[in-house]
Amino acid sequence: MNLQKILPSGWVASVLFVAGSLVLGSLLHDYSSVAQTVSEIGKEGSPFYLPWQIFSVSIGLLMILFGIGIVIFSKQNKLPVIPGIFLLAYGVSQSGIGFFPAPHHLHNIFGLSMMIGYFSPVVFALSWKSKVGKNFQNISYLVFMLIMLGVALNLSPAFDKTLYSLEYYGIVQRFLLFTFYLYVAYVSVKTIFHISS
Repeated sequence: MNLQKILPSGWVASVLFVAGSLVLGSLLHDYSSVAQTVSEIGKEGSPFYLPWQIFSVSIGLLMILFGIGIVIFSKQNKLPVIPGIFLLAYGVSQSGIGFFPAPHHLHNIFGLSMMIGYFSPVVFALSWKSKVGKNFQNISYLVFMLIMLGVALNLSPAFDKTLYSLEYYGIVQRFLLFTFYLYVAYVSVKTIFHISS
């Protein structure tokens, strides 16, 4: 497999997700990106039900492809493959929420299973630490801390609805998702440049 063709799927998925969720949300009447989740763009009954399904599954397939690319890259460079497996798991979860839009009961199950992928930055930092620069490791740790903050804020309404105003839940969720996808883009570009150099 040609890694130069596979590894860009990471940054492509990232750009598409960020741009696509913002654009589709802005086109949906009475939808607020500040207050509402991205899943609500394509929930059952939404005019974007089918487009959002196609969009979500496509992002998931790109993430699966990127995970495969990271596994191959790891093997070629004698690095642990575990980060690629975590990204593969995220891709499966992303595809799952696309196949089962809200409020389907499997939607939340696949959504929670994304937690596996959210651990990928710390897995990169720990498992690749002997072979990558300190800069990559530090960025991975920082992003992991930001992601964990995003996870905590996303899950907190289930335990304490007074922590912050739910009028801003859309921003809270996007903070988590966009931080993760920006990291994926970073890893994608980093590995592409490694091959090119």
